[in-house]
Amino acid sequence: MTKRIFAALFAMILILSVAILPAYADSASYGYKLDDSADVLSPEEETKLLATIKEVSEACKCNLAFATVKDLNGASFSHNGTTQDYADMYYETNFGKNTDGIVVLLVLNNGKGKRDIYISTSGKCIKRLSDSEREEIFDDALDHHNPDSKGYYDFLNSIAQGIKKAVPPHLKWYMLPLAFLIGFGIAMLILSFMKKQLKSVEMQRGAVNYVRPGSMNVTASRDSYLYSTVSRTARPKNNSSSHTSSGGGSHGGGGRSF
Repeated sequence: MTKRIFAALFAMILILSVAILPAYADSASYGYKLDDSADVLSPEEETKLLATIKEVSEACKCNLAFATVKDLNGASFSHNGTTQDYADMYYETNFGKNTDGIVVLLVLNNGKGKRDIYISTSGKCIKRLSDSEREEIFDDALDHHNPDSKGYYDFLNSIAQGIKKAVPPHLKWYMLPLAFLIGFGIAMLILSFMKKQLKSVEMQRGAVNYVRPGSMNVTASRDSYLYSTVSRTARPKNNSSSHTSSGGGSHGGGGRSF
């Protein structure tokens, strides 16, 4: 009777945990934005990309903006003239300092005859999107969705999908104990069920009943040491570098010219 009550108790905890979990979902509101000042997208493409940006923002639980500009001149905010600071200050102007979010900036003319693509991260997204993950997103976008052949929609959409894949969902502190409780409850139910299947098995103090007489006669033994080889390879670091914008906010991110 005690075992049945114990199993029923954990079953109730499991059911209640699953039922309560959605009620404690992250209710914070995150912003999303598409600013195609460079006019590289058609109206239909803007509609589709904005829907994707909203989807990624909700999935990653962070602010997310995509902006395209012809050059770094004429901004409505101050910056130090670099693509990096332009992206950082664009984020701070729209979402504030040190909030959780990401800006993707496309510059058609960086003043050196090339285009720039830059990702600026803020708040917890600085660590949630590592440098190596950002570079993989750029590699995939430029190798498989190059705007010169695919158009800018495919290029920017590829970056949005890469962010959705790379940035893990933002979990609240109470998610871990709830997950542990759910897992523990499931494990106890499974073990309780398995234990019921073992009623015909009795505990044995030794292995005598499992050994055939005369089958374990060891006539000779020998230990032969040959050699050993130990090699070590440094594990690649998956870090996220950070810097301070001209506005005083902390940011991560990076970009490249193409």
